[in-house]
Amino acid sequence: MTLLERWQQLLGIRPDEGRTVGLFFLHNFLLGIGTILVYVSANVILLENNPERNLPLAYGVAALLMIGAGKVYAHYEHHLGLQRVAVRVLLAVVALTGVLGVLVAVGHSVAAAVAIMAGYRVIYLLTNLEFWGVSAVVFDVRQSRRLFSVISSGDMPAKALGAVLAILIHHHTDLLWLLLTAFGAYLGALLVLQATGRSHVVEARSAARAQRTTAVTPGLQRWFGSSRLVLTMCLSMLAIAAVTTGIEFSFFVNVKHRFHDQSEVMRYVGSVLALTYLLALVFKLLLTSQTLDRMGFRGTLLALPGTVLVGLGLYAVLQTTGSDDSLMLYFCGLFLALEVLRRAVFDPVFLILFQPLPATERLQAHTLAKGVYEPLGMALAGLLLFALHTRPEFSEQLTFGWMAVLALLALVLLYRTYGHYLAELQHAVSRRFAPVEEPGTPVNGHAAAGSAKDQVVPDSAGIQALIMGLTDKATRPHATDQLLQLGAAALPELTSTLRTSPDEALIRRVAQLCGHVPQPASREALVELARQPNLFRREAALRALRNFEPRPADAAVFQGLVQEEMRLAQQLLLGQAATANPGLQASLEYELTRVQQRLFGLLLQLYPPQIIADAQRGVAHAARERQANALEMLDNLIPRPLYQGLQTLLDVVPVAEKVRRFDALLGPVAGGASIVPSIVERGEVAYTDWTISRALDQWRPTPYTVGQVLPLLHSANPLIQQSATATLERFGHNAPKIISIC
Repeated sequence: MTLLERWQQLLGIRPDEGRTVGLFFLHNFLLGIGTILVYVSANVILLENNPERNLPLAYGVAALLMIGAGKVYAHYEHHLGLQRVAVRVLLAVVALTGVLGVLVAVGHSVAAAVAIMAGYRVIYLLTNLEFWGVSAVVFDVRQSRRLFSVISSGDMPAKALGAVLAILIHHHTDLLWLLLTAFGAYLGALLVLQATGRSHVVEARSAARAQRTTAVTPGLQRWFGSSRLVLTMCLSMLAIAAVTTGIEFSFFVNVKHRFHDQSEVMRYVGSVLALTYLLALVFKLLLTSQTLDRMGFRGTLLALPGTVLVGLGLYAVLQTTGSDDSLMLYFCGLFLALEVLRRAVFDPVFLILFQPLPATERLQAHTLAKGVYEPLGMALAGLLLFALHTRPEFSEQLTFGWMAVLALLALVLLYRTYGHYLAELQHAVSRRFAPVEEPGTPVNGHAAAGSAKDQVVPDSAGIQALIMGLTDKATRPHATDQLLQLGAAALPELTSTLRTSPDEALIRRVAQLCGHVPQPASREALVELARQPNLFRREAALRALRNFEPRPADAAVFQGLVQEEMRLAQQLLLGQAATANPGLQASLEYELTRVQQRLFGLLLQLYPPQIIADAQRGVAHAARERQANALEMLDNLIPRPLYQGLQTLLDVVPVAEKVRRFDALLGPVAGGASIVPSIVERGEVAYTDWTISRALDQWRPTPYTVGQVLPLLHSANPLIQQSATATLERFGHNAPKIISIC
């Protein structure tokens, strides 16, 4: 494995994704350089004079301009398409950077400083909307979970570089060189965007979906659309934006008061920013996906407002007992922790939440959250800060008070957001149209089963005769109808047949009939059938059990069967990796498909059946986005190890990689890698005839193991009989002195 492959594996990048991730990383890096240099230029000027008044004023003006820019962006995104509007956004950003350069060169007033800060915020918004809009349609929900933190880490080293430059820059003439560099970086980002457009279709395409059953109230749909997920995300974004703006303001103002000299202020701010962005880079690349896997979406989302509340509570203690130095260290630590959490953990995960939405709705929701509600949060913070700056003796306490209230509000909204996210995932993989029942049609045979009281019930022998009628093609339809009408009256004989009959075809048909008899005894017989080592019988039982709701009392049984199937999948994969025979490899692949189907059947008895059924249809769907939504829903529903095993079976990756993943989940398989002896030993209770035939062709029996072929000689399947006979003949030819056991 090369160094590049190891690095990609560490970051969760698959080989076919390497070039795309590289383009997005470079794109974000260039945007980050441009944006942070404009940010440095704006703050150098704003911190020179009266920042308590000028910063809130800049926040308010910037918010108004951002809302206007967001509305313009949304209009053109809808009418021009994403690819064309993304190019125009970068051209507009280049032009706006030139305007800011003129303001830096000729404007030294407060109005010019506020205009420069507002210009920075508009540039940040437009580049953010452009970058994440393109990312949202190129990557599906599963890729976004793995890769959003990677592609968005490109701006972290760029911002760290800009923060270092802030330490060195103190004069307006130097700022012009920064803006010129930003100008070049945006042009570079435009070229990378065009290269991305040549590699991918940057277009929002949405497949038709069913109407949402739980939607936003009609009065709010004009502002948020029909999705409750978008509603809670927008409101939580407003609260988070207001809190982060307040903490940024408190940090800058306290630094300004602590270090009166402008060069010292910028040196301290630049050092903190550089450390912040470097830490965020490490967290994004190495820890974000692991944190998401361990804490889940809800825990990861709540980490930011939860940390803010803890930090604000700590201020109440330090305010009475801490020195000026400890308070300065506190503001620095609070700002650093908030920025690292927001950039490295919260933002990538928050953006993933948009992915289950239809593509066009996804872009509209993202533009709404980032282009309207985030600026509204900044405007709210700017208004409160500006109103309080005339009362410096109370402003800090009141600022921390309203920040605590908004952080608590964000905590509640984000807690509810996760539930809406799961609902969107289910909606994304559900059927487009609900099935319509024809009048008078029995549902799952239950209506037919309920009419037994209106007919004469035959005795046990008569019912047995009907059951035997299932074996004859001519009498099967009549026998099936009669047994369905008898329902519970025929159940004792049906369950007895499941336990005693050696006829596999009959057992499958009887199991299907038991599935249409909604009685506890029927379910118990099917659960007992599912526990048998014969996997064909297990499949028949699981198909019939789809008509029953899960029972918590049976959960331990099905969890044990899940582990059995996972172990079998591991053995099959190991066999695939160990054999070079294409026929046997193809047969083992088919056996793995059966394992997948049985796993979904078992999951139907452990989790909400409708969700699992939708997920099963989704992962089998040809559309990549629907597959990804189905996998993401499973990831949030079933235990993580089980999901990882199921995902491995569904992934299109080399067999050796699948074996490695299963070994990491379940531990190495004892007893060697050859699966051929196991196939011969278990025979028809576990494998299809073609797999057994391929295995017999590969098997090299010894005098101690050749007896295992005897049951296969008496198989009713001609293919297995022929393969078993050929194996014995081959063995006799290679060992002529052994007395024939036939």
